[in-house]
Amino acid sequence: MYYASAQEMERLDRLAVAHGLEIRQMMELAGFHMATLFKVLRVPSQSAVTVVCGKGNKGGDGLSATRHLINHGWNVTVVLMSREISDDARHHLKLLEKMRVPIVLLNNDESKARATIQNANVIIDALIGYHLAGSPRPPFDAAIAEINAPSHRVIAYDLPSGMDATNGHCLGACVKAESTLTLALPKRAFQNSEARTYYGDLYLADIGIPNFLYDEIANGARPPFQTAPHGFIRLEQ
Repeated sequence: MYYASAQEMERLDRLAVAHGLEIRQMMELAGFHMATLFKVLRVPSQSAVTVVCGKGNKGGDGLSATRHLINHGWNVTVVLMSREISDDARHHLKLLEKMRVPIVLLNNDESKARATIQNANVIIDALIGYHLAGSPRPPFDAAIAEINAPSHRVIAYDLPSGMDATNGHCLGACVKAESTLTLALPKRAFQNSEARTYYGDLYLADIGIPNFLYDEIANGARPPFQTAPHGFIRLEQ
Protein backbone atom coordinates (compact mmCIF):
# COMPACT_ATOMS: atom_id res chain seq x y z
CA MET A 1 0.00 0.00 0.00
CA TYR A 2 1.37 3.41 -0.98
CA TYR A 3 1.30 6.14 1.69
CA ALA A 4 1.26 9.70 0.38
CA SER A 5 2.69 12.96 1.70
CA ALA A 6 0.61 16.12 1.90
CA GLN A 7 2.35 17.40 -1.24
CA GLU A 8 1.49 14.22 -3.14
CA MET A 9 -2.16 14.45 -2.07
CA GLU A 10 -2.29 18.03 -3.26
CA ARG A 11 -0.83 16.99 -6.60
CA LEU A 12 -3.30 14.12 -6.94
CA ASP A 13 -6.22 16.48 -6.31
CA ARG A 14 -4.87 18.96 -8.89
CA LEU A 15 -4.43 16.19 -11.47
CA ALA A 16 -7.97 14.92 -10.88
CA VAL A 17 -9.44 18.40 -11.41
CA ALA A 18 -7.24 19.05 -14.47
CA HIS A 19 -8.58 15.87 -16.06
CA GLY A 20 -12.24 16.70 -15.41
CA LEU A 21 -13.08 15.22 -12.02
CA GLU A 22 -14.67 18.01 -10.00
CA ILE A 23 -13.94 18.56 -6.31
CA ARG A 24 -17.65 18.52 -5.52
CA GLN A 25 -17.95 15.10 -7.18
CA MET A 26 -15.22 13.77 -4.91
CA MET A 27 -16.98 15.36 -1.93
CA GLU A 28 -20.16 13.57 -2.97
CA LEU A 29 -18.45 10.19 -2.86
CA ALA A 30 -16.76 11.05 0.45
CA GLY A 31 -20.17 11.84 1.92
CA PHE A 32 -21.71 8.62 0.64
CA HIS A 33 -18.87 6.56 2.11
CA MET A 34 -19.35 8.16 5.52
CA ALA A 35 -22.98 7.05 5.59
CA THR A 36 -21.87 3.54 4.67
CA LEU A 37 -19.22 3.59 7.41
CA PHE A 38 -21.87 4.56 9.97
CA LYS A 39 -23.73 1.37 9.02
CA VAL A 40 -20.57 -0.75 9.22
CA LEU A 41 -19.78 0.73 12.65
CA ARG A 42 -23.40 0.19 13.73
CA VAL A 43 -23.90 3.79 14.82
CA PRO A 44 -27.45 3.86 16.26
CA SER A 45 -29.83 5.87 14.11
CA GLN A 46 -31.16 7.65 17.22
CA SER A 47 -27.71 9.10 17.94
CA ALA A 48 -27.37 12.88 18.01
CA VAL A 49 -24.77 13.45 15.28
CA THR A 50 -22.88 16.73 14.94
CA VAL A 51 -20.67 17.45 11.94
CA VAL A 52 -18.07 20.12 12.70
CA CYS A 53 -17.03 21.74 9.42
CA GLY A 54 -14.12 23.98 8.53
CA LYS A 55 -13.75 26.32 5.57
CA GLY A 56 -12.10 24.09 2.98
CA ASN A 57 -12.65 20.85 1.12
CA LYS A 58 -12.71 18.77 4.31
CA GLY A 59 -15.62 20.92 5.46
CA GLY A 60 -17.30 20.18 2.14
CA ASP A 61 -16.87 16.46 2.77
CA GLY A 62 -18.66 16.94 6.08
CA LEU A 63 -21.51 18.87 4.48
CA SER A 64 -21.94 16.16 1.87
CA ALA A 65 -21.91 13.50 4.60
CA THR A 66 -24.64 15.38 6.47
CA ARG A 67 -27.05 15.04 3.54
CA HIS A 68 -26.30 11.34 3.04
CA LEU A 69 -26.62 10.58 6.75
CA ILE A 70 -29.98 12.35 6.96
CA ASN A 71 -31.15 10.50 3.85
CA HIS A 72 -30.24 7.24 5.60
CA GLY A 73 -32.07 8.02 8.81
CA TRP A 74 -29.67 9.81 11.16
CA ASN A 75 -30.43 13.03 13.04
CA VAL A 76 -27.65 15.47 12.12
CA THR A 77 -26.74 19.04 13.06
CA VAL A 78 -23.93 21.03 11.45
CA VAL A 79 -21.56 23.33 13.30
CA LEU A 80 -19.96 25.57 10.69
CA MET A 81 -16.94 27.63 11.68
CA SER A 82 -17.83 30.37 9.19
CA ARG A 83 -19.92 30.95 6.09
CA GLU A 84 -16.69 31.94 4.29
CA ILE A 85 -16.21 28.52 2.71
CA SER A 86 -15.00 27.24 -0.65
CA ASP A 87 -17.38 27.32 -3.63
CA ASP A 88 -17.49 23.52 -3.76
CA ALA A 89 -18.36 23.30 -0.07
CA ARG A 90 -21.03 25.98 -0.56
CA HIS A 91 -22.65 23.79 -3.22
CA HIS A 92 -23.32 21.15 -0.55
CA LEU A 93 -24.31 23.76 2.06
CA LYS A 94 -27.03 25.13 -0.22
CA LEU A 95 -28.57 21.67 -0.50
CA LEU A 96 -28.63 21.36 3.30
CA GLU A 97 -30.30 24.75 3.62
CA LYS A 98 -33.04 23.62 1.24
CA MET A 99 -33.45 20.53 3.45
CA ARG A 100 -33.78 22.81 6.52
CA VAL A 101 -30.94 21.05 8.28
CA PRO A 102 -29.98 22.75 11.59
CA ILE A 103 -26.80 24.75 10.96
CA VAL A 104 -25.04 26.61 13.79
CA LEU A 105 -22.46 29.24 12.85
CA LEU A 106 -19.68 29.35 15.40
CA ASN A 107 -18.62 32.87 14.50
CA ASN A 108 -22.22 34.09 15.06
CA ASP A 109 -23.12 32.15 18.22
CA GLU A 110 -20.12 30.52 19.85
CA SER A 111 -22.03 29.43 22.96
CA LYS A 112 -24.68 27.63 20.91
CA ALA A 113 -22.01 25.99 18.76
CA ARG A 114 -20.16 24.77 21.85
CA ALA A 115 -23.38 23.41 23.35
CA THR A 116 -24.24 21.62 20.10
CA ILE A 117 -20.86 19.87 20.13
CA GLN A 118 -21.11 19.07 23.83
CA ASN A 119 -24.57 17.49 23.45
CA ALA A 120 -23.62 15.23 20.54
CA ASN A 121 -23.29 11.47 20.85
CA VAL A 122 -21.27 11.19 17.63
CA ILE A 123 -19.07 13.86 16.05
CA ILE A 124 -17.66 13.93 12.55
CA ASP A 125 -14.43 15.90 12.43
CA ALA A 126 -14.49 17.83 9.16
CA LEU A 127 -12.42 20.77 10.36
CA ILE A 128 -8.85 20.83 9.00
CA GLY A 129 -7.39 18.78 6.16
CA TYR A 130 -3.93 17.97 4.88
CA HIS A 131 -3.02 21.62 4.15
CA LEU A 132 -2.41 22.38 7.83
CA ALA A 133 0.80 24.32 8.48
CA GLY A 134 1.73 24.56 12.16
CA SER A 135 -0.69 24.24 15.03
CA PRO A 136 -4.45 24.97 14.76
CA ARG A 137 -5.27 28.60 15.52
CA PRO A 138 -8.30 30.02 17.37
CA PRO A 139 -11.16 29.25 17.18
CA PHE A 140 -10.18 25.86 15.70
CA ASP A 141 -8.13 24.87 18.72
CA ALA A 142 -11.10 25.47 21.04
CA ALA A 143 -13.40 23.48 18.75
CA ILE A 144 -10.95 20.57 18.83
CA ALA A 145 -10.94 20.69 22.63
CA GLU A 146 -14.74 20.39 22.64
CA ILE A 147 -14.66 17.52 20.13
CA ASN A 148 -12.23 15.63 22.36
CA ALA A 149 -14.57 15.51 25.35
CA PRO A 150 -14.68 11.88 26.59
CA SER A 151 -18.44 11.52 26.10
CA HIS A 152 -18.13 11.74 22.30
CA ARG A 153 -17.66 9.07 19.68
CA VAL A 154 -15.48 10.80 17.07
CA ILE A 155 -15.00 9.88 13.41
CA ALA A 156 -12.47 11.95 11.48
CA TYR A 157 -12.43 12.71 7.78
CA ASP A 158 -9.14 12.07 5.95
CA LEU A 159 -6.95 12.55 9.04
CA PRO A 160 -7.59 13.98 12.51
CA SER A 161 -7.67 17.77 12.51
CA GLY A 162 -4.41 19.13 13.88
CA MET A 163 -2.23 16.27 12.59
CA ASP A 164 0.51 16.85 10.02
CA ALA A 165 -0.43 14.65 7.06
CA THR A 166 3.18 13.81 6.20
CA ASN A 167 4.88 13.09 9.52
CA GLY A 168 1.94 12.40 11.85
CA HIS A 169 3.01 15.01 14.40
CA CYS A 170 0.51 17.10 16.35
CA LEU A 171 2.06 20.47 17.14
CA GLY A 172 -0.90 21.70 19.16
CA ALA A 173 -4.54 20.74 19.54
CA CYS A 174 -5.35 17.51 17.70
CA VAL A 175 -8.58 15.54 17.37
CA LYS A 176 -8.57 12.08 18.96
CA ALA A 177 -10.77 9.89 16.78
CA GLU A 178 -12.19 6.42 17.32
CA SER A 179 -12.08 5.93 13.54
CA THR A 180 -10.76 7.82 10.53
CA LEU A 181 -12.17 7.66 7.00
CA THR A 182 -9.23 8.71 4.85
CA LEU A 183 -9.69 9.48 1.16
CA ALA A 184 -7.98 8.27 -2.05
CA LEU A 185 -4.65 7.30 -0.45
CA PRO A 186 -3.54 6.68 3.13
CA LYS A 187 -1.41 9.51 4.44
CA ARG A 188 2.22 9.04 5.38
CA ALA A 189 1.23 10.27 8.85
CA PHE A 190 -0.37 6.89 9.52
CA GLN A 191 3.03 5.21 9.39
CA ASN A 192 3.98 7.07 12.57
CA SER A 193 3.10 4.65 15.36
CA GLU A 194 2.49 7.51 17.79
CA ALA A 195 -0.24 8.90 15.51
CA ARG A 196 -2.40 5.80 16.07
CA THR A 197 -3.56 7.33 19.38
CA TYR A 198 -5.26 10.04 17.32
CA TYR A 199 -6.58 8.35 14.19
CA GLY A 200 -7.92 5.09 15.71
CA ASP A 201 -9.31 2.47 13.32
CA LEU A 202 -8.45 3.39 9.76
CA TYR A 203 -10.64 3.10 6.66
CA LEU A 204 -9.67 4.13 3.13
CA ALA A 205 -12.35 5.31 0.67
CA ASP A 206 -12.43 5.44 -3.13
CA ILE A 207 -13.44 8.90 -4.42
CA GLY A 208 -13.37 8.07 -8.12
CA ILE A 209 -9.83 8.97 -9.16
CA PRO A 210 -8.73 6.75 -12.08
CA ASN A 211 -5.67 4.52 -12.15
CA PHE A 212 -3.61 6.59 -14.59
CA LEU A 213 -3.66 9.57 -12.23
CA TYR A 214 -2.50 7.47 -9.28
CA ASP A 215 0.38 6.33 -11.50
CA GLU A 216 1.46 9.97 -11.77
CA ILE A 217 2.14 9.82 -8.02
CA ALA A 218 3.77 6.37 -8.07
CA ASN A 219 3.35 3.37 -10.36
CA GLY A 220 0.65 1.08 -9.01
CA ALA A 221 -0.25 3.49 -6.19
CA ARG A 222 -4.01 3.05 -6.54
CA PRO A 223 -5.32 0.96 -3.63
CA PRO A 224 -7.22 -2.27 -4.47
CA PHE A 225 -10.67 -0.76 -4.08
CA GLN A 226 -12.08 -3.39 -6.45
CA THR A 227 -11.72 -5.95 -3.65
CA ALA A 228 -13.52 -3.81 -1.06
CA PRO A 229 -17.10 -4.92 -0.31
CA HIS A 230 -18.25 -1.46 0.84
CA GLY A 231 -16.20 0.73 -1.50
CA PHE A 232 -13.62 1.34 1.21
CA ILE A 233 -10.82 -0.70 2.75
CA ARG A 234 -10.15 -1.38 6.42
CA LEU A 235 -6.43 -0.79 6.89
CA GLU A 236 -4.66 -2.86 9.50
CA GLN A 237 -2.01 -0.86 11.33
